[in-house]
Amino acid sequence: MENPASQSTESNTRGEEWFLSQLELSPVPANEIIPFLVSVREEGKSDQADQWAELLCDTLIERKNLQALLAALKVRVTWHPATSVMCAKWKSIAQRALESDAERKSFVDHVGFGQLAPVECVRRLELLMALKPGTLCLDKTWGFGVVKKVDGFYGRVQIDFEKKPGHALSLAYAAEVLQLVTEDHNLARLHREPEKMRELANSNPADVVRTCLRSYGPLTVAQLQSTLSPRLVAEAGWKDFWDGARRGLKKDPLVHIPTRRTEPIRLLQKEKSYDQEWFDALAKQRDMDTVLTLLDELVRDGTSLQADSQRRIAGDRLAFVIKGAGLANPEMVARSVMLARSLGVAADQVDAAKFAEQFLRADLFIRTIRALPARCVEPFLQFLLGHDKDRTVEFLFSVLKKVDLVALNEAMTLLLALGFESRVADLVRESISSQKAEVELLYWITRNMDKYEVWVPGTLPVLGFLVLSELEQDYSGLRLKAQNLLRGRFEQSEWLKPVLDAMRDAQRREFVLKLKDSPGWEMVDRRSVLATVVKLRSELQDVLAGGGASTAAPAPRVMYTSNRSYIERQQQLEKLIKVDIPQNSKEIAVARSYGDLSENHEFKAAKEMQGILLRRRGELEDMLRQVKPTDFQGFPQDGAGIATGVKLRYEDGREESYFILGEWDKDEAHGIISCETRMAKALDGHKAGDTVVVPTESGDVTCTIVEVRGLSDEVRSWIDGK
Repeated sequence: MENPASQSTESNTRGEEWFLSQLELSPVPANEIIPFLVSVREEGKSDQADQWAELLCDTLIERKNLQALLAALKVRVTWHPATSVMCAKWKSIAQRALESDAERKSFVDHVGFGQLAPVECVRRLELLMALKPGTLCLDKTWGFGVVKKVDGFYGRVQIDFEKKPGHALSLAYAAEVLQLVTEDHNLARLHREPEKMRELANSNPADVVRTCLRSYGPLTVAQLQSTLSPRLVAEAGWKDFWDGARRGLKKDPLVHIPTRRTEPIRLLQKEKSYDQEWFDALAKQRDMDTVLTLLDELVRDGTSLQADSQRRIAGDRLAFVIKGAGLANPEMVARSVMLARSLGVAADQVDAAKFAEQFLRADLFIRTIRALPARCVEPFLQFLLGHDKDRTVEFLFSVLKKVDLVALNEAMTLLLALGFESRVADLVRESISSQKAEVELLYWITRNMDKYEVWVPGTLPVLGFLVLSELEQDYSGLRLKAQNLLRGRFEQSEWLKPVLDAMRDAQRREFVLKLKDSPGWEMVDRRSVLATVVKLRSELQDVLAGGGASTAAPAPRVMYTSNRSYIERQQQLEKLIKVDIPQNSKEIAVARSYGDLSENHEFKAAKEMQGILLRRRGELEDMLRQVKPTDFQGFPQDGAGIATGVKLRYEDGREESYFILGEWDKDEAHGIISCETRMAKALDGHKAGDTVVVPTESGDVTCTIVEVRGLSDEVRSWIDGK
């Protein structure tokens, strides 16, 4: 009988007949019945759909078709609110389904019925049901793994992870975090056919990338590299691999490679073409970023606009962006005007001359150049030169000391190419002689030493000391990035050696002592640079040795914390660097635009917050250098101390238990305390039977140590972040 789900005029009787006939088939065609039940419910027959769904589930349980049952349950739980009564019902159905399966009947207790959304509980149960020896999986912490053993009685699954073979996860944690890996997944192919995949990486790198995109979805180049290197592609060979892959992918019309490296590469459902349908969609586009991205791709693909109608649509959308962005977003206006020029859009349609004039104002130019993507800076300068070459040249010389590193480099390149070397040399000489060269110009100089030594001969020692002083400044945002690049030049012998060689002996000694005591360096980086200096000029070893104390300092105490707490601090630092500090830099820029900094409370508040964030960053970096992560395996347990559990009995008979872990570890629910707490220090070194005085909320009291033991399984799971 034909499925009545497609027959809108079928009577309820015929629908019931069809449904009951399907239940008698073996196996039950659940993949046809479930859509039918959904259509019945969508017709407003909720009670009927529920009754039939109940009958379907009973039949699937009786036939022991657990996979089909979960598919049906996944749909049913979305039909009802997640009340305690309904959650209990779904749990009961799952328990009935697994009642005869001794190995897996305990799974239902580990998926969160009553605590989580029912649909998530079913998803977790479905995942646990799929786990068996040999199943391939993925965990965000431990990476790729192969299931070794599933133990329903003890509620654990043992997995051979790449990063940790034989690692045991609780079923609850496994159901929450594991992802199943299908046989066509990139990781599965690497596991099953490693040699074949390595051969493919050499012969057809584009196909390897396609496999990754099918496995993981859209990925940026950086994400691709972290996925494939070093597992499949050696880090040293990544550039050659990606160059080959990119060449192959660019020929594939079903692969979209974006213009920005920060945007993901995607597999397309159909070949991309700039046909009338594409332009019709562009004409309806109202998101300004999307308009610019689409037209930018059009230009980069080398597509020219043949029809006047296409140019009108492109010009209309660019005019729309310009009007919407205004001078509040000058970088969008700049990109729009440049795209119009590249696409042959009439200049008056986007008022190009008007905006070229406005961009030749220092305040607007600097705001624009800082906000533009790096790849757009050189075309933007060329656009201004095309509008009025002489004015633009004079303007660039007036703002060179105010622009960021990318703009400075592009402007210098253009000015030199246009034949203004003598004026550039004068600017560099004046900056060095007045000792007012700032971080961007100093970095540019260190990258162009051949020109510098001709333009400003005999001043390499002065340059060296200027660079050291600039590294001590407190910068953020783009200036901090330029400062870090400048600091990195000390690792390049081609810059450092001629600077040291040009100094007199006394200057070299002063330079090294200043470097040794400079606050502009992290300890590890400073040691590395000093080692490079000594390698280049071995006689400076005595300068460094002379600054030390006469007696050896005691070895620093090794400090530990759990893997969990260490990762949490790393995440705090990452958020600080990637989110909080950049956001603060934007707030400073916005506040600065309000003018009159002496009365600008927003600016002062943002600057104060900047100091707090930078101090916090330094503190976190110091913490992460000084403290080592550990799982506390192998620590001594013959007395109370780090990596031990301690049970105490007070004089009133009350008992308490603690687990002493590392520097940053604390969890009251698990009885975990840091080794730096007063309690841990009071217990340190004592053994079972000892009487000790410990701190409590009511003051110090006497108690007896009942037991000193190892860490519990629950605490070890906590340590690993479970």
